Amino acid sequence: MKTKKEITGMLGILVSVPGMEDTVKLNLSLKRKQVMLLSNVIREGLKTDQGMVGDLLAVLAPESSNELLRLSEELDERAGLSDLQQKVIQFGEQ
Repeated sequence: MKTKKEITGMLGILVSVPGMEDTVKLNLSLKRKQVMLLSNVIREGLKTDQGMVGDLLAVLAPESSNELLRLSEELDERAGLSDLQQKVIQFGEQ
């Protein structure tokens, strides 16, 4: 079993290899329910500091989290789900 320090070190190496900062254009066709799920997975994943997601976020620059949050919001907007997602978030906070 690898230690947290070893895993974090490996993830740090992986995200620093040449080309990882390159912009990649993706053309995806997703169902709205998939967009909603992906958007929520991103938001919930950013809240955790546990597991591989937490380890990966620990080695990335803080602005990477902000970029992922913006991506989640952009996905919602493009799928026409912004209002619905806001209502879901508000409902979850009650």
